[in-house]
Amino acid sequence: MLYKRDWQNVKGIYEEWWEYELNRPLIQITLPKREGNGSIDSWAFLRYYPNVNEALNRMLSQISDTEFLMEAYPNVWINLGPGSLSAYLGAELKFDEKVNTAWFEGNMSLDNVLKVEFNPENRWWRYTCLAYEAAREMCRNKAIVAFTDLLDPVTVLGQLRGQYPTRLLRDMFLEKQRLRKALIRLQSLFFRYFEESCRLIDVSENGYSTWANIWSGRKHFVLQCDTIVYLSPKMFREIVYPLIVEECDYFERTIWHLDGPLELKHLDDLLSIKNLNCIQWVPGEGNPDCGDDCWIPLYRKIQERGKLIQIPYVPPEKIAHLLSQISPRGVALRTSFRTKEEMERISRELENRFGVEISR
Repeated sequence: MLYKRDWQNVKGIYEEWWEYELNRPLIQITLPKREGNGSIDSWAFLRYYPNVNEALNRMLSQISDTEFLMEAYPNVWINLGPGSLSAYLGAELKFDEKVNTAWFEGNMSLDNVLKVEFNPENRWWRYTCLAYEAAREMCRNKAIVAFTDLLDPVTVLGQLRGQYPTRLLRDMFLEKQRLRKALIRLQSLFFRYFEESCRLIDVSENGYSTWANIWSGRKHFVLQCDTIVYLSPKMFREIVYPLIVEECDYFERTIWHLDGPLELKHLDDLLSIKNLNCIQWVPGEGNPDCGDDCWIPLYRKIQERGKLIQIPYVPPEKIAHLLSQISPRGVALRTSFRTKEEMERISRELENRFGVEISR
């Protein structure tokens, strides 16, 4: 692969990691080739809408200015915001390029949600198809194409209903039976759009990748549910938990995006799901970063329950200390070096303490 010369070997390392066979941490490191280079624009497909070729050319140019070290790889994420499934089913997609965020606004009744169907003519789905097809061709032998963020049926229902999360939470108490039917409908559509995406990307050649930058040769997706921050453990078990179990049975490899301290009340339930492979921890804005000592007990708990763990955005200077506090086995770390001097200094420390050599 043009921007990852040792990709065939790295794919094998990912397979070992998924199967709990890798006896060292999986480490993803990016480094700008020239000082001052910016990061890869993850919002390119909305920023340059409807010009998919412009978006891809910009991203591939930025990728060409980046070194992907160890298990890092060039990941072209078709990003339409968290919850593209909502847009495919009729919600209005909003994008603010000044602050780089997208959101979805719907105004459907539960009865109307029960009637939604796969719509090949939907404007945003057609744009996604164009993006997948163009990326498949332009990225061949250069980069990996990553799935758009469909999000989860519960939060998508909230986006379709509108005034998220107020109407959704009201439905959970006052319209529980119809809400369950709506979630069953959305779950089936979630799987349908995923399968269509697999065909368009051509996963037999590309494999599976998402916004989380973890590659798999077998059917994989990142699972999440932003809504659970509002739910008690009882309500979570009643409404959300069965959907997650079904998703973990459907996908061969899964990562749960644990998004901030307000989701920790559900961790024990998540860890009890046999077919959930990995927990990704993101502390959230305003909290200590992933490399802070305050999260060590959390990481140990996840490992003790036999789950893989992804720890993104670890400051380079904290990697060695973090790995000395937990088992390096079954861990995936992601970080960025700012300069080659910083890379060389930290590389020596990792090699001396853990026998991990930062390959280039």
